[in-house]
Amino acid sequence: ARRVLCEFAHAAVRTPSAFKAKFQSLMPRRGYKRAIIAIAHKILRTIFYMISRNEPYRDSTVDYEALYVKRNAPRWIRMLVKFGYIAQPQNPS
Repeated sequence: ARRVLCEFAHAAVRTPSAFKAKFQSLMPRRGYKRAIIAIAHKILRTIFYMISRNEPYRDSTVDYEALYVKRNAPRWIRMLVKFGYIAQPQNPS
């Protein structure tokens, strides 16, 4: 299990995430190997938290609300135009 978690940790520190930020703060103080083990432990704690509380993972570095709006705004505008609330769609600039 430790090897797999370390593989996950290696991947996690190479993506923009809270794990990468934590790794970068630990690396100078603890060294590469210990920082990877610490990130693996953090991943394990996160997985336990997700399973025990039945909640999805939410990265603190990602603005999920902005992603939701960006993904759905074109559909919302189409619906407003369709039902006559907006006479002409405006292009965001």
